[in-house]
Order: sequence, then C-alpha cells, then structure tokens
Amino acid sequence: MTGGSKEGFVSGEAADIFLRAQELAEAGDSTGASALYRTAAEKGHPASAFMLGQMMAAGLCGSPEEGFFWTAYSASDGYIRARKILEKADSYPSDSDILALSDGLAEAGSPAAMYASGMCRLLGIGTKIDAEGAYKLFRRSGEAGNADGACEEALCLMRGAGAGRDRPAGIAKLKALADGGCLRAVLKYAECLEHGYGVRRDPAAAFRIYSGLADRKEPLGEYHTGRCYMDGIGIKKDPYMAFSWYLVAQTMGAAEGDYGMARCMMGGIGTDREGKKGFELLLTAADRGCREAMVMAGQLCERGRITKKSAGKALEFYLRAAETGSPYANLAAGDILSENGRDLKGAFACYLRGALLGNTQCMHAAGTALLSGLGVKKDDKKGFEFCRMAAEDGFMKSQYTVANCYAHGRGTKRNFKKALELHKELADKGYIKSMLYVGEAYYNGDGAPTDAAEGVKYLRMGAEKEDALCEYYMGDAYTAGRGVEKDPRKAEQWYKRAASHGHILSRKILDAKGVAYGGSDAESPFESFLRKAKSGDAQSMYIVGRYYEDGIGIDADIDQAKVWYGSAAKKGNEAAKRALADIRAREQK
Repeated sequence: MTGGSKEGFVSGEAADIFLRAQELAEAGDSTGASALYRTAAEKGHPASAFMLGQMMAAGLCGSPEEGFFWTAYSASDGYIRARKILEKADSYPSDSDILALSDGLAEAGSPAAMYASGMCRLLGIGTKIDAEGAYKLFRRSGEAGNADGACEEALCLMRGAGAGRDRPAGIAKLKALADGGCLRAVLKYAECLEHGYGVRRDPAAAFRIYSGLADRKEPLGEYHTGRCYMDGIGIKKDPYMAFSWYLVAQTMGAAEGDYGMARCMMGGIGTDREGKKGFELLLTAADRGCREAMVMAGQLCERGRITKKSAGKALEFYLRAAETGSPYANLAAGDILSENGRDLKGAFACYLRGALLGNTQCMHAAGTALLSGLGVKKDDKKGFEFCRMAAEDGFMKSQYTVANCYAHGRGTKRNFKKALELHKELADKGYIKSMLYVGEAYYNGDGAPTDAAEGVKYLRMGAEKEDALCEYYMGDAYTAGRGVEKDPRKAEQWYKRAASHGHILSRKILDAKGVAYGGSDAESPFESFLRKAKSGDAQSMYIVGRYYEDGIGIDADIDQAKVWYGSAAKKGNEAAKRALADIRAREQK
C-alpha cells in the first residue's frame, strides 16, 4: 500500500492540497484555506474535512449546520479529533435532518455529500433502506472524485447491494483505491484478505497492512494490530503485544483502543483479570461509538456473562451497532426480533441491512422472508436473488431454497434439470431433504427420467438417516422389486422402521398384512417428531409446536407451542415464524 500522512492515510494529491491549505491558514488567508480544505475534503481527506468543519463552526465560512456535516464526515473516516468533538456534543441532528442536509449538499454537487446520502440509504438513516439508490449515489460520488464513495461502490459490487454482484470487479476497484491510499479502502481490503472475501485468504498479508498503518500512527491500524496479536491473525498470538498496541490506540484517543483494553481486562490478557472494570470500559467504548464494543456488550447481556442476562438490553446494543453498519449485529438483532414473532417487520429490516452489508446468513433470512411474505411484501424475484447469493457463499439452507425455487419456478424460470443438479449436490453433502427430493424424482420420474435404481440409491441414503418417508419408499421398492430385487422380508423391515418413526401409510400397510410393528412400544407420530425436534430438526420443532397448539393427541398447551415455534424460528423456519406472529396477534386482541 502506498500514500499516507500524519493527517490521515489518504492519497498524495489530497494530502498535498491539505498542506497548501495549512500554509494559507497559518498566513491568515481563511478564504483561500477554506477553498483548498473543501477541495481535499470532497476527495475524501478526513483532516481537511475536519478543518473545514471547524472553520464553519467558527463562522469563517459556510454555516454551522454544514460545519457539523464535515465534522461528522471526518469522524466517519476514523479521524480522532473529529470523533472527540462529536463525543462531547450536547445534542445531534435527527436522522431526518442528517438526511436532508446530506441530500441538499449532494444536490448542490458535493461528492462527499453524495457518499453520505448513499450511506443514509444503505443503512436506513432517516429514510427506508434503498440499496439501488445508495449504489447510484456511491457511483456518482466516486466518478466525481470522492474516494469513500468509490470504496462503497466497490463494496456494493462485491456484495450485490443495489447492483449485480461482481466480486472480481469490486475487489479490483477496492484494491486500486487501497493502493491509492484511501483509508476506508485499505481497511476493507485488509478485512477481505483476513477472511478470504473475494480474494484468497491471507491473514499474514492483512496483518502486514494493519501493522503498516500502525507504524504510520494510524489509530485504527494500531487497534487492528493489537487484535491480530490477541487472536493470532496472521501472526503468532502474543497477549503482551496485543495489550501494548491496544494501549497505544487508547492513548491516541481511539474508542477501539478502549474496546481492546476492555477485552484484555475481562480476559486477563496481558494484565490482571478485572471483569467488572473491563465491562465498564466496554460500555464506555460502546458509548463512544465503537461498533465492536456494542456487539460484545450485546453478546454478554444475551448470555448473562459478567452482567445480568437481558435479551432486551442485548437487543438495544445490537440495534445500535446494526444501525451504524455492523453486519453481525443486524443478524443478532433480527434473530431476537423474529423470536416468538416479536417484530417481524423490524427483523426483516435488520436482515435486509445485514444482507446489503455482506452477511450471508442475513441474505438467507431476508431472501426467505421475501419468498414467504414474512414481515415484508412478498417478492419472489428479490427473495430468490438474496438466497442465490447466500447459496453461492456456501450456505446450505439457501442452496436448498434455491434448488426448490428452480423446481417450482419461484423468482426464476422453472428448471427441473438445475433443481435436480443442485439437490444432488446437497444430498451428497448429507442434506436429508435433498436425498428425499432426488430419490423421489428418479423413483417416480418427477422432474427426472425414471430410474428406480438411482432413486433407491438416494432414498437409501435418507432412510439410513432415519427419514420416515425414505424408509417407506425403501419398503415400497423391496415390495415391488423396483430398483432392487424383490424381497418381502426387507420390505417389512423398512415399513416397520418407517412406522416406528410415525409414518401413517407404513402402519396401514403393516396393519393390512397383520404385521406388528412394535405395538405400544412403537413411537407415535408425536414422539417421532419430538425425538427429531430434540435432535435439532427445525421442521420437526415446528410440527411439535403445532401438536401443542392444536392439542393433536395431547393436551393443548399454548406456552409449549410458543417454545417449540420459537426454537424452530431461531433456525429460520418460516412457518414457525408465521405461527408465532399469529399467536401474538391473537394475544394482543
């Protein structure tokens, strides 16, 4: 990476303009200085944005309102002096005022404000989330010379946010910006290297970038260098080096330094363990705007570690982090909001924001919500697209959903060949539902050429994992001699297994033959679903919830129904989420 200065790790051109502005300011030429500060600030130079904001606050140019915009812009780029001023402010403009100010400056031609307006739309600040609108603004901003806008345009291309996903183009653009010295791009590119997002995973290269920033006295670089030493990212773990770098970042005034030191104190890393004091420092870092601190505070509240367990308090922290751009916090907040049908509309907003920020699980959750109309107006096309991207990222549940979308023509053109191909891949990876799909397709000639032997191959795979339907089909195959040699004894064995797991037709077949399948010791359908639910199967959890809600063969128990629906909803079961929402609606009447 190239470029950099003591006043912000940015491109040489903007840094040179900043230095000329400084000379004019020292000579008492506030008009000339402010003009140059603005030129550099529009390019994304945080120190110039800060100085311009201070001149406006002092009444030397512009207006106090615009001065706030430039100070906030500088703070968003991690500029410590700007962040400290905002931390001490008695009040802040409302989200709608921030949006109006950014939009007004953007309409007047400010590339920096175009970037800010885009962020408002991407995160839903003062307006609804609008990925397409955000991308257009980022693109305009970048084309007008603003490095931050160009960086977000690159990230949108990588994530498929508001534009078709094109990771090679996005990562190439991001790297070029990083090589040019844009701090935001440098940090994002290092993150991509650390996690293997769009590039080959190379934690050691990420560490070299972070430590290079640290050597230039960039506080965020110092923090990330400490994090790498703490967690062994690209470098051997060294708690004392982690502590030292966190201390340096803290001394420089970075909220992230407070967060790192809080981790050290709570974990006894490089220092004595002081859980309570560490948690207090963690809260301080969160109050100062550190997203990572907000997330950790939410996790500790959710789990009841160091502090009192409180889902409500956890949600508060997660939402604060989510609204400032944390992908994980959006997932965590969405999961809490969707639990027990608490706020499905709010949950979708979090999942959508998280998806646009690149979180794969949020892509799946947003996609399935759009496909089902859960908390949002149904939109099969958009739902399919989110699930398709999550599937490309290797998320198995989305791969299954995408395969079914091809099979049924939901959000995309029906394509039985593609559906079968995807289901076969999933079946080979151990996904039981896909084993059943492929087995039925070949066995019955449904969406595939009839090939009983091939069908039995996959049905056997599912049967051996105790799927009742697959066990039934194995009984049918041995009864008719389809795909296997006819064998009544083996057929009976498979029917018994299916019957013991609650398959009604298998029971009827055995009853008609006068064959016992376990009598009173055999599992009832409820017991079969309960067994599978306890082993973690989401669909079975939902069915158990339905048994309790409707009192099917057992005493109705709405509280138990909510418990099982909640467990299924946490695993992404859309039917369970709808059932919880229905119960909640009835209870509120």
